Amino acid sequence: MLCPDVHNMAVNKILLGEMTWMECREVIREGRIAVIPAGIQEQHGPHLPLDTDIFIADQIVQRAAARVPDQVVVVAPITHGHSPHHMDFPGTLTIDPRHMLDYVLDVTMSLAYHGFTKVLIVNGHGSNAPVLDLVARQTIIRSEGKCACASMFYMESDEYDRAARELFPELVDKWGHGDAIETSLYMGLRPELVQLDKAHDSPPGDLMMLGNAKLPLRLWWSSFSPEGIYGYVEGSSEDKGKKLVAAAVEGLAKVFEQFHAKAIPPRADHH
Repeated sequence: MLCPDVHNMAVNKILLGEMTWMECREVIREGRIAVIPAGIQEQHGPHLPLDTDIFIADQIVQRAAARVPDQVVVVAPITHGHSPHHMDFPGTLTIDPRHMLDYVLDVTMSLAYHGFTKVLIVNGHGSNAPVLDLVARQTIIRSEGKCACASMFYMESDEYDRAARELFPELVDKWGHGDAIETSLYMGLRPELVQLDKAHDSPPGDLMMLGNAKLPLRLWWSSFSPEGIYGYVEGSSEDKGKKLVAAAVEGLAKVFEQFHAKAIPPRADHH
């Protein structure tokens, strides 16, 4: 029996895993972009769950995609990432950067093979960034420019930056790990899993350790953070978290729209 062609049939889904292969073929024909959340299972102090980075990234991606459902397909998340410097804390799972590069590149190249011409990786974990940047670059090269791929953090938008600075002015340029920012974000999404009474401030004494350091130094985390937190937890709240999430969703939805609308010029080999 011939397979039916569902071309021109509306596919009212945004999660790739919930689609049939024919529905996937249709959303590719529609020109939707494929979005991959990425994060890690990693310690975030005595008060936050190990899934903090991937849970927040995945939630924000799905909520942003729901705003532009005809432009986006959300791929199953890259749950595990690179974090060897946190391995002194039980529960952290780390992937060798070479293995991670190959694995995520296999995912993006599979999407390119099926016909997606734009892939966006939305990252929630700092140490994934160099690996995912290489994945994006290699996807473009190996697809010979047929698939445009980029990697970004979910918080990289004017909307999020403005909200973070307004809600946490005392933390400007001192974003830490397991601090009031991340704690509030998780509280804004799933407050019942945050054990705020177990959190203690760990004032950043060395700016080289901060995620946004000009000269970053990635030492073993246990050498300067006894409980895994680096930064100030005081001031965390569910209300602030909901506002941060809303700002991140708004900003990321705009990125989806911009990437979807962007014309990708063809390569020109001048040999």
